[in-house]
Amino acid sequence: MKKRKSILRKVTALAAVISLLVCMAGCSKDGSENSLEPITNRAEDGTYFDSGDTLCRGVWAADDGEKRVGYYVLYDRKSGKFADAQLGMEAPFNVKTNGSDAEFNLGAADFADPATVEKSGKGKRTLTWVNENRVEYLTLLSEQEPDAFTFYSQNDLSEMAMDYYENQKGSRPETADIVIGTDGMASIQLISKVGKNGSVIAEYEIDTITGKGRVKDSDEELVLTKDDSEE
Repeated sequence: MKKRKSILRKVTALAAVISLLVCMAGCSKDGSENSLEPITNRAEDGTYFDSGDTLCRGVWAADDGEKRVGYYVLYDRKSGKFADAQLGMEAPFNVKTNGSDAEFNLGAADFADPATVEKSGKGKRTLTWVNENRVEYLTLLSEQEPDAFTFYSQNDLSEMAMDYYENQKGSRPETADIVIGTDGMASIQLISKVGKNGSVIAEYEIDTITGKGRVKDSDEELVLTKDDSEE
């Protein structure tokens, strides 16, 4: 009987350990889905502020000085994912920081990619990739929740804009030319080709996070939506 109780206690203890490990792998101390650290830089209204750390939890928009290139979605100071603004592809990463020095392990890479992260203002960072001599400028999007963040990639916007025009005008443009500015606004030109020549038939300015915007040089508002069948 004593032996049976001893086995039962061991099984119960093992179950408790497994439960704890599962919780640690899937949630933070405050219930956040991905973070393994307590969240210390979220205000009472749900927005995120710059904690002053080299990197902190939040959605950081990245640009190269001319256009938005993607988003660093940080679940905490050590892990997150990068989402490409053009294709929408995502790659998870882990990061180690020591002052302004950082080492990123992107995707399935088994090597560390060195970088420096300099504070360039409140909610601003300058990320320099050492091996590539490439610079990205990061801006904290305080209203975006890392666990629920979504956006529309350049590829998404191309199809969405052509769908919108086709629904409005009855004909479909041949292609879309898109430039996403450092502020996250997409300038979209819809082009129709006649023979070898192409002409711009419509221009839109669209927020890449909300899909809302307007017809260029007018007050006409519009909302682009994504067709679920395209996913």
